[in-house]
Amino acid sequence: MRKAFPIHGVFAILFLLLSELLLFKKIEPFYGWFYPFAWWPYIFSVDAIIYWLKGNSLLVSRRKEFLLMIPWSIFIWVIFETANLSLKNWYYINLPHSLIERWMGYAVAYGTVLPGLFETTELLETLGAFKSSRGRRMKITNRLLVILIALGVSCLTLSVLVPRYFFLLIWVGFTFLLDPLNYWARGRSLLKDIEEGNPGIVYRLLIAGLICGLLWEFWNFWALSKWVYTVPFFDRTKGFEMPFMGFLGFPPFAVEAYAMYNFIALFHFTNPSPLPFEGWRRDEEGATSCHAAETVRRPGRVRAGMGFVLGIILMVSFCGIIFHAIDLQTVDSFYPRLKDAYWIEPRYIEGLPRVGIASLEDLVQKTKDKTERDELALRLLIPRDELIGWVEKAQLCLLRGLGIRNLPLLERLGITSVTDLAGKNPERLHIRLMQAFPRGAVPSLAKIRIWVREARKSIPKA
Repeated sequence: MRKAFPIHGVFAILFLLLSELLLFKKIEPFYGWFYPFAWWPYIFSVDAIIYWLKGNSLLVSRRKEFLLMIPWSIFIWVIFETANLSLKNWYYINLPHSLIERWMGYAVAYGTVLPGLFETTELLETLGAFKSSRGRRMKITNRLLVILIALGVSCLTLSVLVPRYFFLLIWVGFTFLLDPLNYWARGRSLLKDIEEGNPGIVYRLLIAGLICGLLWEFWNFWALSKWVYTVPFFDRTKGFEMPFMGFLGFPPFAVEAYAMYNFIALFHFTNPSPLPFEGWRRDEEGATSCHAAETVRRPGRVRAGMGFVLGIILMVSFCGIIFHAIDLQTVDSFYPRLKDAYWIEPRYIEGLPRVGIASLEDLVQKTKDKTERDELALRLLIPRDELIGWVEKAQLCLLRGLGIRNLPLLERLGITSVTDLAGKNPERLHIRLMQAFPRGAVPSLAKIRIWVREARKSIPKA
């Protein structure tokens, strides 16, 4: 008999619809924070559906596991952000200027990774996906474990040291490295499922990874603050922001996240009693008597408590260091603010809000036709050509997160409008920037290609 649909699911679905509506109306904070405003309602909605279908769920029945999963989700994704400092496969644009708001955004967004993947996997299990799938039993030997661990170390090393050619290996390396260790330590392991001829969980994780990957890219595409990919060799054709071939990385990433989370569980840094998914393997020692359980429970709790505190200290310290590194290396632009528009005299910046121009987006949107430009120039008592110059630079700043801090680099080469940028060859432009700023921070060729491509798209065809 099905349970009543939980109230948190009703609110989550309504909130997701509201977020979508306010995003397209560009109303804050939904415009700037759309990604978490989409993902957390999705997680709560899926959890409610699971509870409605089978009477228990991660949030309702295993709440402690759900809450502990969030900080470890942040930690696990920060590991990949650390790798990206070398890989340089993605960068962030239009982020908030406030450090507190920015770091809060990192935490809130990264905290959705594991809950999103695992709730989706449990939903597939609840719906009976691959429930009766059986595979050939496979004997797991110590030699195989050693080979897989060595393969995992090789994948991770190559992906970081030679990222241009081996960047894809980062999405499988931790699986090869950690799942054998989970098996050896008798933790939850996919190798154990394969050994027993039960590949269903592997299939569900792969499908969940693809589902979440599609949603990640779909919701990221519409967000103001977002990531953009600069993946070598595959950046020409994209689905949303992701190169089409990149979608193949999401299924193995879900498997990898599962292996990483279960490795953390070996140290009792997560809640070791309830499993993240109902129906998955339970520890064999769970069949102890009440008296035996009482004798071992208290020391176990002490060890788990100490381990949890230590884990939190190390995790917070590591995340803080990497958040700072993300700010320095992965964040390419902050949201362009009107007050930072150095090409507009301060007295006009102060006066623009009084004529209905509160942002650079307003400046672009409200001067689209000649009549609007003429009227605004007359109200500000400035030459029309000067106003057009303001607008062209504002358009350039808003182009694909180019941002205000990259604008002076282009101005140095005489590029002051989207039309100027559209006419440039990316490779030659990159060389000219390297020559003009031999000791400065020059955007990568991959970023310049994105800017030029977007500039060409934005110019109406004759």
